[in-house]
Amino acid sequence: MPLNPTEYLSVLVSIVVGLGISHLLSGTGKLVVARRRVSMYAPTLMAVLLVFLAHVQFWWGNLGYGEEVEGNFFAFLAFLVGPVLLFLLSVLVLPDFDQEGELSLQAHYEENRPWFFGIVLALPVTSALRNVLVQGDPVFTAERPFELAFAALALSGLLVRNPRYHAVLSALMLALFASMMLLTGLRPG
Repeated sequence: MPLNPTEYLSVLVSIVVGLGISHLLSGTGKLVVARRRVSMYAPTLMAVLLVFLAHVQFWWGNLGYGEEVEGNFFAFLAFLVGPVLLFLLSVLVLPDFDQEGELSLQAHYEENRPWFFGIVLALPVTSALRNVLVQGDPVFTAERPFELAFAALALSGLLVRNPRYHAVLSALMLALFASMMLLTGLRPG
């Protein structure tokens, strides 16, 4: 049975989301295996959880999305930006555990902080633009205050280097994400 256009387009999105989740799970497994030579850092571990939840939320929240992009390459490209950014976060959040020697999650976090938070900042911005311009959603929705808050927190993570601040920031971002999921609905689509 041939795929309809929405199913066909969702395959590429599914592959990118699946690669991101696979990378996170693989990295987490390698972290567990290498635990004796890894200096743990709470903000990294919370970031891994946040990126994983963001992948799952993207998958869940975009069920049925497709008619808007079926006949428009640029609309599909705008839709694909989200999973691509999530994949990049999956790559940035954990170090390469295959290298020899001691590993510091804090050093890796600090080294990749500007890129990580730059991409985190781009996510709510591109999501809001996609929803308004491609889906035709109103400018003000239940998600918009959360997207603005995530953008502000990401910008602060980009600008502030203080490790104590990042410990609080990571917990705050997880709490905000959980609040968004609970308050905006847990139904797919």
